[in-house]
Amino acid sequence: MTTQFPIDRHFHSAGLKIHYLAWGNSNNTPMILLHHIGSQAHVWDQFARNMSKEYFVLAMDMRGHGDSEWAGEGRYTTEHYASDVDALVNQLELKDIVMLGGSTGGRVALVYSAQHPNIVTHLIMEDVGAVRPASISQGFADRIAAGDPVFDTVEEWARHQQGNNRRATYEVFLQNARHSVKQLPSGKLGLKRDPAIQKDFVPLELWHYVEQITMKFLLMIGTDSDIVGKDQQDRFHELLSDIQIVTVEDAGHIIVQDQPEKFEVAVRKFLT
Repeated sequence: MTTQFPIDRHFHSAGLKIHYLAWGNSNNTPMILLHHIGSQAHVWDQFARNMSKEYFVLAMDMRGHGDSEWAGEGRYTTEHYASDVDALVNQLELKDIVMLGGSTGGRVALVYSAQHPNIVTHLIMEDVGAVRPASISQGFADRIAAGDPVFDTVEEWARHQQGNNRRATYEVFLQNARHSVKQLPSGKLGLKRDPAIQKDFVPLELWHYVEQITMKFLLMIGTDSDIVGKDQQDRFHELLSDIQIVTVEDAGHIIVQDQPEKFEVAVRKFLT
């Protein structure tokens, strides 16, 4: 079956109803996309649409995000997210997978790939390392604890997001905002994410998973991001002699949003 636009689908994992988007021909090589913490599957829309000509693209709303069910406190570890990926793979009987994740989604992609080297052929991580700095974890937790901002309109939310990042266009933020918010009982708009996700957003090291990676591996880093420093890059090279590390100019933490064309070019070159 071929789809020109994403089809909304669901599967169940550990009692949770998980939402995902499916693009392209199901007979093609599968590509699984895992979003950033606090985000949702539609952040990949432009990239997924372009890649769906050659791949069967599956973009997941990770548990507690978007249109997937909330798991509750203590059930948002990297391994919990990876178990949901495993449930999707088993349900669709996927093999020879290209696994791509941004930020926290990249850490999930790393864990799943290490656990299933016979299923994943290519691993791509977007601006995230095996170590999450404590300052990053605490900063995110503080923002969640303070409460997400609320807005009257989707356009207002998009302008707020663009105010924090001038690399991407307003249209990009508006498209993302349409799928990121829900109406609250107050009538205002708030984000579609479980506040409990911050409880498991801790600075755990994943080097033991890196050591198990055997498939082709691309790490993409934004030049305007300090998430993956030189020390981590050097450690990756020490552990994985064949790893490819690519820096993307004028990109911050969310490269696919800041520099979508450069992001796609780098991915395609890696997969060629």
